[in-house]
Amino acid sequence: MDEQVVRYREAKLMEPIYRMFKVIEETDVLKAQTFMSVTMQYIIEHYSGRNLTPADVQAILRAVLLHEEDGKYYAMYVYNEIQVKAAGWLTILAVDCPVTLEALGAMADQLAQELQGKDFITLTAEEVLNILESIVAPVDGVVLERIQLNRERYLAELRTFLVQ
Repeated sequence: MDEQVVRYREAKLMEPIYRMFKVIEETDVLKAQTFMSVTMQYIIEHYSGRNLTPADVQAILRAVLLHEEDGKYYAMYVYNEIQVKAAGWLTILAVDCPVTLEALGAMADQLAQELQGKDFITLTAEEVLNILESIVAPVDGVVLERIQLNRERYLAELRTFLVQ
C-alpha cells in the first residue's frame, strides 16, 4: 500500500485523540501534554502489537478521560465528538438541498446549546439523535428524512464514544 495512504489512515484514526488534545490545550497546556502521554502509555500497555480500530480509539479515550477531574474532560470530549459528527452528517445530507451554510451553522449552534448542561456520562445516542432531529425538522424535511434513513448508522457511530 502506498505510504501516503497508510499515513492518511493513521492520521484519520488518531484524529479524535488529537482533537481532544487541542480542546484540553485551550485551557491547560500541561494537562494536554499529560493527556497525550497517558494516552500513548495506555495504547502501549493495552494495544501493543494490534491494529487499532476507530472503536479502539474511542475506548482508549473513554478509559483515559472518564475519571479525570470527575469526568470534566470526558464531557468536553463527548461534546466535541457530537458536534464533529453532526456537522459532518448535516453537511453531507444537505449538499443538494436549498439549506444554506448559515442555516447549517445555526443548526450546529442550536445543537451545542441543547447539549449544554447534559450529563455526558449517561447521555445516550438516541437522545442525541432525537435532539438533532428536532432541530432539523423545522428547517428542512429532506435532510430530516435522510437522517431518519441513516438513523441506525448514526446511532452506531454515536455509541462508539457514548458510555451505555
